[in-house]
Amino acid sequence: MAKRKTSEGSTALSNKIDGIVASCDSAGNLVTDIPNDSVAGLVGDDGVSVKFDAHETFGIFAADHGEPDATMVASLGESGFVQIEIVGISLSDMLGIREGAKVSVAW
Repeated sequence: MAKRKTSEGSTALSNKIDGIVASCDSAGNLVTDIPNDSVAGLVGDDGVSVKFDAHETFGIFAADHGEPDATMVASLGESGFVQIEIVGISLSDMLGIREGAKVSVAW
């Protein structure tokens, strides 16, 4: 299958999009280089796997997800790119994940 470019550094292969952690915001959330529009149709699908470094979470949530504290969530970030967070906790500090870590979204 042919790869298609989705943004600088990220590629898609049928049901998988690979990218990286592009930055960590001031709250310790991981901001990827995977554009929201490439996964927006997956919001609410529990069959979506988001792997990052040696960790994994399931589902893509809307930006205003309202999940409780200490919940690990991948969501459509306000930056326009998928972000991964532990609500109310610095994910970057807790797990030591930094810029450049590999991220994949599969469905």
